[in-house]
Amino acid sequence: MEWPPPLQRGDRIALVAPARAISPEMIAPFLTFAEAQGWKVVYEPAVLFAQAGRFAGPDALRQKALQEALDAPNIRAIWCVRGGHGSTRLWPFLNWEKFRQFPKWLIGFSDITPLLWAAAYAGVVALHAPLASLVPHRVDPDALTQLLAILQSSQMEYSLSWLRTPLQPWRPGCARGLLLGGNLSLLQTLCGTSLDLANWSEPPILFWEEVGEYLYRLDRMTWHLRNAMWYARSTALLIGDMRELLEEEDAPLGQTPQEIILNALPEGLGCAGGLPVGHGRLNYPLPVGAWGQVEITETRAVLRVWRSD
Repeated sequence: MEWPPPLQRGDRIALVAPARAISPEMIAPFLTFAEAQGWKVVYEPAVLFAQAGRFAGPDALRQKALQEALDAPNIRAIWCVRGGHGSTRLWPFLNWEKFRQFPKWLIGFSDITPLLWAAAYAGVVALHAPLASLVPHRVDPDALTQLLAILQSSQMEYSLSWLRTPLQPWRPGCARGLLLGGNLSLLQTLCGTSLDLANWSEPPILFWEEVGEYLYRLDRMTWHLRNAMWYARSTALLIGDMRELLEEEDAPLGQTPQEIILNALPEGLGCAGGLPVGHGRLNYPLPVGAWGQVEITETRAVLRVWRSD
């Protein structure tokens, strides 16, 4: 797995909007942040701020902008501005050949999950990290520091540790593998596609996070991953932020998120909830496609990733 070159002052960062529509106000804090790093942010306003219903322009326009950024040899990072919905309509039609020739950081999370997986499947580590519309004002300062450290370092060994807390799914164990994951609802859309976990040569440490879902849907999605053999093909499962989950008042599921996850977990698979990633301010960067190792004890979990195996 190849890592993109570290970002340096003067490097060009392309902003793309493969999903929901955005406004100039949404990227103003990021532009100030990028200027402080010495990066040159590039985008075409007529393209980035286009709108077609819910989307940031028609599919063809969003796909063209993303493909041009993937192909460009002078672009060092592609930072997705916003999630929502839309990337699923684009990723199967993208060509990753020149991206492999000119590796660059692909950054985002939530609806950007399929793009991160496609980049890693092409052989280049991508970064599950805050969207440009959230940087820096809606990101925990320490998480932002870690994000910059990954982007700017040439010799990276990165670790995250967190303590076990009540109501989190937890099962001790140790595991090693490629770090793969993202938003749960987007991960299940990859089942049966070219990015299905069955098509990867290495078993992963799998992680997911979710926001704004009913508990019965959370139950359905976790069982979908189990039934599609994703859990059986994984070496461990890490659960990030589960935010704003809902219960139907007239027909409650009657299970907690912890119970839902553990009920769908195969025997012997280590699991740790509370991974500090997701839709809140505490969204630490995770290199998708990097080699990693996780150790889950009765009281804490430690995840370590590094540049090469």
